[in-house]
Amino acid sequence: MRVRHFGFLLSVTVLLLTCMQPAKAQTGKLVVHANPREAYIYVDGEPIAETKGHWFVVPVGTHKIDLYNYGYKPETRNVTIEAHKKTVLDVTLQAVPGTVSGPWGCITLEGAPRDAVLLNGKDPAAFFVGHGDEFDNEFVWKQELIVPPGTYTLTVEEGFQTPWSTTVNVPANQRVVVDAYKGVHNTVAWSRGEQLKELPRFKPGIASTEVVVPKVGGMFSASTGEVNCGDSADLKWSSSGAAKVELNGQPVGPSGQQTVEPKKTTSYHFTAAGPGGVYTSDATVNVNPQVTASLNVSPEQVRYNQAGEAVGSGTPTVTWSATHADSVSIDPIGSVGASGSQAVQVTPPSGPGVQTVTYTLHATNACGGSETRTASLQIEGPPPVQQAAAPPPPAPAESAPVESAALAMPHAASNLPLVALFGLLSLCAGAVVMFVAKHVA
Repeated sequence: MRVRHFGFLLSVTVLLLTCMQPAKAQTGKLVVHANPREAYIYVDGEPIAETKGHWFVVPVGTHKIDLYNYGYKPETRNVTIEAHKKTVLDVTLQAVPGTVSGPWGCITLEGAPRDAVLLNGKDPAAFFVGHGDEFDNEFVWKQELIVPPGTYTLTVEEGFQTPWSTTVNVPANQRVVVDAYKGVHNTVAWSRGEQLKELPRFKPGIASTEVVVPKVGGMFSASTGEVNCGDSADLKWSSSGAAKVELNGQPVGPSGQQTVEPKKTTSYHFTAAGPGGVYTSDATVNVNPQVTASLNVSPEQVRYNQAGEAVGSGTPTVTWSATHADSVSIDPIGSVGASGSQAVQVTPPSGPGVQTVTYTLHATNACGGSETRTASLQIEGPPPVQQAAAPPPPAPAESAPVESAALAMPHAASNLPLVALFGLLSLCAGAVVMFVAKHVA
């Protein structure tokens, strides 16, 4: 183990020197005093080794130092290394409170004593569980990686080497033996798991270590499955045992609430992940883009007399309403609010006849919805002027009675001889008739 450790440190140093300053490499010494001492160090994102009993040769310059130990919050420091000088870094990690309960299984890792070990992810800040020397012994002194029953992606990485991963299925009360860089070696009974109760996340010993990983759980929901355009929904979530929590790919807290106002039907994806598993859940909020609108004009008709005055009606008023709309306009009025009313000015017509003014409402929203409504106003001009009838010709004047008699007198006198003649003839005729009747008898 010591030979491999020395070779590892030498290779890391050579690689760092070569990569950072290939021409004239200058280095300094980095000593990290960490609590707990088993904390693992990453330099500029590369896994190096646990801090206990080690010091490191690091190229001159400023470097990012990350310290990880399962059951503790990660710590990050920036250090400046000077040539041929020793830089000492003292870091105390903060423990995560609480204990973990079963059921459990166990993983034994062989063949990677200095390698960083990660479960279910590649980001050490979220998925680091320890180094190989903490999980490679089950004989007398227990060095165990204790996990909930389930399937895991196990990754080991060392220095600048390519990380190696394998899938491990861990049954309850079973111990799975993994040979690093080869695969699962064996699965055997692990009766000890049935005896374990509440355990801390990290328990070191003189020659033993227990790393106990809790199961990841969660809850995610939307307050409603359907909203109208412009309305909102509340997303709520909670998680346990997770080191990385995301909503639609964006980091969020372990639990929380978020108000959303989608403009189209949207699915929200929640993920809570950690070394103890991955919890996922989806919620879909359907968006109804429909706009509801109304438009009317009252009164619908206006009449005018010859004097240009409205007859028997009030001032025409346009009234409208548009629900779930972001933009509303009325032709020919212009842009208006979502609801309201407005009196309109009417120009009296100059002559008879009916004019029609049409008002058109256009309502749209950001969800793609739209609606159109129309209303009309009838404007009636004054009735046509009636022409007066021509007066009848005057009757002839009547003469006074005296004047009439006077005028008639000559007319009567002119007829008198004829009357006398007719009377004379009548007398003669009568005499003849009497004479004849007498002699005949």
